[in-house]
Amino acid sequence: MKIAVITPYFNTPLEWLYECHLSIRAQTYPCTHFIVADGQPYDVIDSWGVQHIKLPVNSADYGDTPRAIGSVAAIGQGFDAIAYLDADNWYEPEHIFTLAELHKATGAAVVTSARNLHRLNGTLLGKCLEVDGERFVDTNCLLLTRAAFKIIPVWWMMAHKYHPIDDRVVWANIKNRNLSRAHSAKATVAYRTAFANHYRQFGEDPPAGTKSGAEIFKLLKEINRQQLQQAGKRRSK
Repeated sequence: MKIAVITPYFNTPLEWLYECHLSIRAQTYPCTHFIVADGQPYDVIDSWGVQHIKLPVNSADYGDTPRAIGSVAAIGQGFDAIAYLDADNWYEPEHIFTLAELHKATGAAVVTSARNLHRLNGTLLGKCLEVDGERFVDTNCLLLTRAAFKIIPVWWMMAHKYHPIDDRVVWANIKNRNLSRAHSAKATVAYRTAFANHYRQFGEDPPAGTKSGAEIFKLLKEINRQQLQQAGKRRSK
């Protein structure tokens, strides 16, 4: 199975982005890294041996336009599956292998993994309590096979106000379309969290620079699952 990994970036510290890329190079299952600059590209990335797509302006949609463009490029090149990795996060070396084997064993259209939460300095905080393969799956934990490529337009079709909860919109649409799913409880994604509530879950005071998540919680409170599903079918005006 030919697998692409899509990483959007905008103003990400270059050292974080390079750590992200090195984790793709270290995968025990071969995959191709597509790095999509959402405006303001780092030209040094051209020397990393990746497919570096440079968008002329920032889309201001939490990386969703770059994810969509990277996905279309991968599909056009004949890739069989697409994973996503944010520029400030990284994979454990066995991540892609684990998901590829899970797909091979189950035939599921969408395969997912658990994730570990890491502090802003990269140190381990603990296993995430939210990503369970049923209620919620983070973007970084997704692998979409060809049978799930119909989901990809959701990245660019959702109304602008839903982009802060884009992964929840995508996940709701995956479930609504009854795509077959399989989940690995092995936490092979390292998520560098900037959300204060994650630190509090592990009994720590949030460091400076973390976010309350108030915008996300407000959106989730306002809308129900049906609205999340419909959100993937509307263009912003």
